Amino acid sequence: MKRKLSFAAVASVLLFIVLRIQGSPLKTPISKKAIVDLEFADTITRVQELFAAWDLQTVKINVWIDFLFIIAYVSFLSLAAKATAAKLKNGFFKQSGIFFSRLAFIAGLLDVCENIFMLQTAEGNYTPISLTLTYYFAAFKFVFAGLIILYLLISLTRFNKNII
Repeated sequence: MKRKLSFAAVASVLLFIVLRIQGSPLKTPISKKAIVDLEFADTITRVQELFAAWDLQTVKINVWIDFLFIIAYVSFLSLAAKATAAKLKNGFFKQSGIFFSRLAFIAGLLDVCENIFMLQTAEGNYTPISLTLTYYFAAFKFVFAGLIILYLLISLTRFNKNII
């Protein structure tokens, strides 16, 4: 498991860097968070404002690369939570690790749905409802991933064992 975890960690970091570099043209005075601004663009006016400042081909490529990143980060978060749980005796913290290892897949599924909606948006196929759905898929994805990361950080500080 350690080898898979290491591979997933390296893949996550590398793909994150690729996304940042490839998506850097999306960072403008009106979109300081680049593609994340599109994830949380919940009005037609905001989408039009972003698209007026962006090259749509760059947006689409960034979203397609993100599908690879999803595989990497979901694998990493799930394996890391599972590895953490495996190091613990039975109890709440062990069960939490098992729960969080599964929650990573839900975060990934939300991210896939978000990406599909963003690709549709980039094609000009969007409505206030689709933008709202994109917004909530992104919000819950970040919350779930954040909870898993918090669990892992608490695990590292609390148990200080060679988990990863």
